[in-house]
Amino acid sequence: MKPFNSLILLLSIILLAGCQKKEVPAELQERLDSIAAEMVPQSAESLCDITLSMSEDGTITVRGETDLPGAKSAVIRMLDESGVSYTDSITVLPDTAVVKKPWGLIPVSVCNVRSRPAHAAEQSTQALMGTPVRILNKRGGWHLVQMPDSYIGWVRNTVVELTDDEMVAWRGSDRVIYLGHTGVITDSKGETVSDISFGAILVKNGTRGDKWTVVLPDGRTGEVKKSESAELKTWAESVDIEPQRLIRFARLFMGTPYLWGGTSTKGVDCSGYTKMIYYYGGVIMTRDASAQFRYGDEVSIEKPLESLAPGDLLYFGSDKDGKKNITHTGMYIGDTEFIHASGSGMVIINSFDSTRTNYSAYLLEILQGARRVTAFTEGKGLERVSQHSWYF
Repeated sequence: MKPFNSLILLLSIILLAGCQKKEVPAELQERLDSIAAEMVPQSAESLCDITLSMSEDGTITVRGETDLPGAKSAVIRMLDESGVSYTDSITVLPDTAVVKKPWGLIPVSVCNVRSRPAHAAEQSTQALMGTPVRILNKRGGWHLVQMPDSYIGWVRNTVVELTDDEMVAWRGSDRVIYLGHTGVITDSKGETVSDISFGAILVKNGTRGDKWTVVLPDGRTGEVKKSESAELKTWAESVDIEPQRLIRFARLFMGTPYLWGGTSTKGVDCSGYTKMIYYYGGVIMTRDASAQFRYGDEVSIEKPLESLAPGDLLYFGSDKDGKKNITHTGMYIGDTEFIHASGSGMVIINSFDSTRTNYSAYLLEILQGARRVTAFTEGKGLERVSQHSWYF
């Protein structure tokens, strides 16, 4: 090779090496990943979206956002202990630079919640009219909200924003909860003001005959039938999770279409359906099947037809090396049968009895466990409405 060409090659190698992006030490990245996994075992229930990058001078920038102050503290402590130079660009939500009112109420009968601030994003869950939410961030007409079950997602321009004082006033107000399957809110002339679905919460401001007069979260007024609703506080303090009552309610959804992310009478997925059934009993359950599986009392499935009781929740999926991957859930209703929102298209009833026409050998084969929530220790993941600080 000619000396001139060799010099060019050497200079090229030096320049290329100098332009290579400096990488964060693997040990730091592993420790960051460990903190995130420990703080947020269920990704949709909290945010810990934090990354590390390194500049040319070796300085690390830690940036991202989390709704857990403890997560930021843990990351900063880890970096301090490592002795590296770093720049802190972590935002703890709510982001007070853009969120001036940290609370909100859902003003439409059913609000679709998405995984990203875009209409094309996956629908992850739904929120019902009057659901209290915590506003974490705002971006391009979208609100990042956290719901009473801790689930986090984006909604488009469908949040009535409240100050801390306004939220306190709402929690102390007289309210009613709609307990019918579906219905309408009407004005004094009988004209429709809005549709309404089970679980909606409205402020009560009077009565007129057999109806409550109510105020919707966005200030609209109307009336709902007393026979289809109840005073929220009285209901929350007296309602129970008696299995046969839950089963009667669950059967009202027979034929309801399967909807990924659905948690309403307009459409349900499997865990959205079980979550709604237990909400009828005054209990707020965590959102996803894999998370629901962590709560309640374990029921043996060695001989399911002998050990299961009506109201027990069933969990299906796979088991690899003793680690269960839960992908589906339903509720046992007795006499070998269980009701569930089937991915095949709708809410149906199947049986574990091979002699019946609705027998499902496949679901029996992939049954991974059962949980009984007719008696439980309250806390995050399984909490009564009456004990939830966002409601009272």
